[in-house]
Amino acid sequence: MVTVKDLLETKGRLVHSIPAGATVYEALKLMAGKGVGALVVLDDEKLVGIISERDYARKIILEGKFSKDTLVREIMSTALICIGLNDAIEGCMALMTDKRIRHMPVLEEGKLVGIISIGDVVNSIISSQEVAQAVINSLLRHSLEDMSLDELLKRSLELIFSIPWLAFEKQGSIFLVENNSNALVMKAEVGLAGSIKKACARIDFGKCLCGQAAATRKIQFADCLDERHEIQYDGIIPHGHYCVPICYSNETLGVINIYVREGHRFAKRERDFLFAVANTLAGIIMRKRLEKELVISERLSAIGQTVAGLAHSIRSILFGLEGGIYVVNKALRKDDMQKMNTGWNMVKKNIEMVSNLVSDLLGFSKEHITAFERCSPNIIAEEVCGVMEPKAKDTHLEEIKVIRDFDPQIGEVLLDPKAIHRGLLNLVSNAIDACLVDENEGKNHVVKVITKREGQGNFVFQVTDNGCGMEDVVKNQVFNSFVSTKGSRGTGLGLLITQKIVQEHEGTLKVDSEIGKGSTFTMQLPVKRGN
Repeated sequence: MVTVKDLLETKGRLVHSIPAGATVYEALKLMAGKGVGALVVLDDEKLVGIISERDYARKIILEGKFSKDTLVREIMSTALICIGLNDAIEGCMALMTDKRIRHMPVLEEGKLVGIISIGDVVNSIISSQEVAQAVINSLLRHSLEDMSLDELLKRSLELIFSIPWLAFEKQGSIFLVENNSNALVMKAEVGLAGSIKKACARIDFGKCLCGQAAATRKIQFADCLDERHEIQYDGIIPHGHYCVPICYSNETLGVINIYVREGHRFAKRERDFLFAVANTLAGIIMRKRLEKELVISERLSAIGQTVAGLAHSIRSILFGLEGGIYVVNKALRKDDMQKMNTGWNMVKKNIEMVSNLVSDLLGFSKEHITAFERCSPNIIAEEVCGVMEPKAKDTHLEEIKVIRDFDPQIGEVLLDPKAIHRGLLNLVSNAIDACLVDENEGKNHVVKVITKREGQGNFVFQVTDNGCGMEDVVKNQVFNSFVSTKGSRGTGLGLLITQKIVQEHEGTLKVDSEIGKGSTFTMQLPVKRGN
């Protein structure tokens, strides 16, 4: 986990302070000169408060006072919440949000050693999430290389241990279940002594921490050698474990075993990251298994399409991550806590969606059970527009406008919201790309997203652009595998995936396009209003 100490090592421990008896004017002048938004207040070298630009705005300007006539001690915030060097950054974020504070002094044995702001915390969390996302992407990329599964598993451990904010020992292993047995076989390890590799070469389900993780399909955490640690060997050193099951559906495929120091505190972010890695490996293992079984079968091609299709979806979702970061940074500049929380939620949601997508790795190579639930098509369309707008703005052209035209009469219907979100995201992303590759750069490019009723039993999602359009020969093949209008920019699988999603909803996907004028894609779906 990332601690306050880690953050200060990057940011630095310099603290700007001012005496309690100084004037507010002097405090403002110091803040401006140092380029900071707050100062700690000292009285005889003792920390007594914090004064910020917000204190000045609320307690001087709004009350009609004068900064040169008012002392710092009269307006400073004295109800201080202090933190220690070993406190987790995630805990600081929760505390700042709950208490609505923006700065927190850092103490070590009662001595002031630093100060952190909510901007520091947000940037640290985003940075660590980006590193974690890079590891997941790297695993997916390696899975497409000419690499054995055992080599890939060892590479997975090395990638896990490469993340600086994970407080793991650089020791661990990955077990797989072989031949449908109820036993784990060690397939990859990093940093393990010979005695450990011998004792743990094969572990029955239910035995020791790894066996319990496999049997229960639940994570097992220990901060010491407790009674669950049944396997003992000469020279064993006190330690703890994260044992994370690798599961697909109701089947246990293996276990990731990571060593931690004795006394290590359980961290939700560490658990969530290891779950994301486990879900990724589950998809890769299942694909590898099918590749081996179907090496001379036509289905081998379908498996390759599945992997590439997943990468396409992840790339689209990353636009959502970038959108969330954009909103957070904008909110920080404008001191808008509400907008910052909105952006942060976008970041978390899109990172979680990557893990969910990996779990669906085989979903497009065999029949998929659609998870219908009551939801609003308009909300799905709005979420997609919000995700894609940053991409539409960040172009070499003038801003591509994303226009919404939603029918409020649709109401709630039965859909698989995650699948429809993914399909609509592909269409809007492709529409923006069609504008980007349009040779007529002087055109005012527009992407319009429409929802509407159509007849008594159907409704549609429609995405229209005025981009480059398609020739008839391309339009007639656009729903075939590997046919892309974007050259090296696309895989040609986005529309294939969207078409399959629509078919699973018993709907149709149509396209109308004219070269130089643009395209319209229409997802027509039946209205289902069951429970």
